[in-house]
Amino acid sequence: MNPQLGRFGGKAGLALVALGLVTISVAYNAVASQTALLAQMPYVVSGGLVGVCLVIVGAAVLVVHSAREDRSLLEVKLEQLIDAVLTAGAGARPTAMPSDASGLVVAGRASFHAPSCRLVDGREATHVLTADEAGASGLKACRICKPTTAPTDVSLG
Repeated sequence: MNPQLGRFGGKAGLALVALGLVTISVAYNAVASQTALLAQMPYVVSGGLVGVCLVIVGAAVLVVHSAREDRSLLEVKLEQLIDAVLTAGAGARPTAMPSDASGLVVAGRASFHAPSCRLVDGREATHVLTADEAGASGLKACRICKPTTAPTDVSLG
């Protein structure tokens, strides 16, 4: 959003509200100077209702202006968050599965798996390490593939 237009929206809303209040004041002054009800009605209708409409439109312009400012600030923060996530994620790239995976296991969130385990089959983001390294990092062996008892000569092509 153009900063000049952004400031103009707030000023325009305030100007419309002020103009509406002035119009209502002028209409009230004209109504107060008349003693007959029929003589007061044109001032109430033309001045009072126009003033109320100007106040409502001015308030709507202020609300829209505030929403646009909030959205632009949110977009800036979102871009900063995306940049931070991409920057932080760049250093934590998982390693690819080597063609000879003998003695290696695939780390999951809470457990490690044999490379042939169906739970990691087709998963692109994998981290490969030895069973001893996985156990030392607090991961538990998968209950399905039991990688500590699985043959270690599995090779992926």
